[in-house]
Amino acid sequence: MTMLDRMRQHKGWLKWSLALVCLAFVFLYVPSFVQQAPEVTGAMTDVLAQVGDEEITVGQFRTVYLQQLQSYQTQSGGEITSEILQSMGVDRQLLQQMIDEYAALAEAQRLGFTVSDAEVRERIVSLPAFQQNGRFVGEEAYLQLLRVQQPPTSPAQFEDNVRRSLTLERLQAAVTDWITISDNDLRQEYVNRNEQVRVSAVSFRADDFREGLEANDDDVAALYDQSASDYLVPEKRRLRFVLIDVPALKAAFTPTDLDIQSYYDNNLDRYTEPTTLRASHILLRTTGEDTAAVQAQAEAIVAEARAGADFAALALEHSQDEGTKALGGDLGEIAPGQLPPEFENAAFALEQGQVSDPVTSIIGIHVIKATEKTGGVSQTLESVRATIVDLLKQESADARARALADAMALEITTAADLDVAASRRGLEAQESAFAAPGEPILGLGFSSEVTAQAFQLAEGQVAGPIQTPTGPAFVTVTGIQDPYVPPLEEIETRLRDDVIRRKAFVAAQARAAEIVTLLTPTSDAEFELAAQEAGLEVNTSGLLTRGTAIPGIGLNAAVEAAAFALPVGETSAPILTGNTAVVLRVLERQEASDADFATARETLRTQLTAERQSQFFAAYMQKAKTKLFIDINMAAFAQAVV
Repeated sequence: MTMLDRMRQHKGWLKWSLALVCLAFVFLYVPSFVQQAPEVTGAMTDVLAQVGDEEITVGQFRTVYLQQLQSYQTQSGGEITSEILQSMGVDRQLLQQMIDEYAALAEAQRLGFTVSDAEVRERIVSLPAFQQNGRFVGEEAYLQLLRVQQPPTSPAQFEDNVRRSLTLERLQAAVTDWITISDNDLRQEYVNRNEQVRVSAVSFRADDFREGLEANDDDVAALYDQSASDYLVPEKRRLRFVLIDVPALKAAFTPTDLDIQSYYDNNLDRYTEPTTLRASHILLRTTGEDTAAVQAQAEAIVAEARAGADFAALALEHSQDEGTKALGGDLGEIAPGQLPPEFENAAFALEQGQVSDPVTSIIGIHVIKATEKTGGVSQTLESVRATIVDLLKQESADARARALADAMALEITTAADLDVAASRRGLEAQESAFAAPGEPILGLGFSSEVTAQAFQLAEGQVAGPIQTPTGPAFVTVTGIQDPYVPPLEEIETRLRDDVIRRKAFVAAQARAAEIVTLLTPTSDAEFELAAQEAGLEVNTSGLLTRGTAIPGIGLNAAVEAAAFALPVGETSAPILTGNTAVVLRVLERQEASDADFATARETLRTQLTAERQSQFFAAYMQKAKTKLFIDINMAAFAQAVV
């Protein structure tokens, strides 16, 4: 299974895990070394989101987004692209997490939480990234680690980020530390997670009872009189709009051969198979030693290794890296960004079997040998030409659409301005049909953002640019159709079908109640035999825990509750689930183990406490955010992830 397959399979987990990513630059470690990000179209200082008095810029968001993209690409060997992350909503998830962080900091400030310089320093010196042999690496090494990040981080910036992290910790602790789990709650949760049942189920589906049922005029009239409000037609609106058609702009642009070659040359790493490298090293530490003497020793080791001496034996004899010495200096497979850049650059420059010159890093002098090396082969321009052409066409179309939208936004104030601004650019204003919230808009397709704004506008007001599936649009409301209950004649077909559906469900319930007495014998075998004799299908499960689908039924809270409440060997009364009546028999029950509970007790308590604290804090912050002004510039957001 590929990395991409695993991401798709665990999409829910992936999105949840991003809650940790947004604080990558303020949490409890130094961020991974990442390659220099490519330039983004537009100003990095453009405001992407406003949270209270604070602003999130395109540059700030892009730093976090590209670090996350780089992390996934490193893990997947380049398989994960920006387009894949966007299709999974990762970009929006990251932005929401950043907004949540800023909102939490605003709440902490409102409550007066502060963090002292001493507390910041104490946290920094305890971070694993800044420790060696259980001790702080020292000021010089600390500053060097900050300098070698891409982009470099200043001490003031990093320390401010740590201060923010501690502030958030303090806020969450103050809000949630009172939450505890009682012994009774703990026991019940353990039972809920570990108790198992095995059941047989017989379903009576309403659809199986429709045959022969009719809906006469009196039935239809009665249902209309009783439930007319269920058929309410919601408010609908008709729009006049100007759409900047990005696909059309894309089709109209053809990049030159020079454009294509330039893009290929500047992005060759995208079309190069990732290099995999396994290496060994010999470390000679320089702390407290004569550096010149250590350098001379390293050069002597290089000479021996190049003369044919066994590198593993040399490592065992000379290396001061206790973690790899016994392994002959083997570091395993090296991924880009794992090691200091001076070490990494020298290692990846080696051919397989080659030994490096002495390499100096912040921890000493290394002699490196590349033991296995594969990859690094680039695709030819011709083999990727079509992909580059499509990408350049899309970039051009997106940039042109943004420029048109920005220019038109300066000219459009009233509905009358729509046609004027459009005609200047060869565009045409269009008219939609009436549409309700959630319905596609003729000419624009389905756009939740257009719908949200259109149903807030008064007639004649203009909104835009608004992102749609086809491109930016400017819209105005030209007609409003109030909600109404249609006359019976207009919805008669729906009413007749609903009458039959209701009659069928009543028939299913009646049949279930009638046959329950036949399905309550003294043994499980008799239960199944009775069901078969009645022409019923029996679905029998294996042992199930709560939250597991029951064969033939799926997930249903009422059925699950009955399954875990019934004694073994008993049959339920009909359980109503939507348009189905279900009869259950409990065949077996396995109680949660007291011995296992005693073992798992404190681990479960910690887990439950963290879950409830997290849920409470999320609810607390949701309420706190309602008191903050929060605004997102969707045009800047689209620009930030190109």
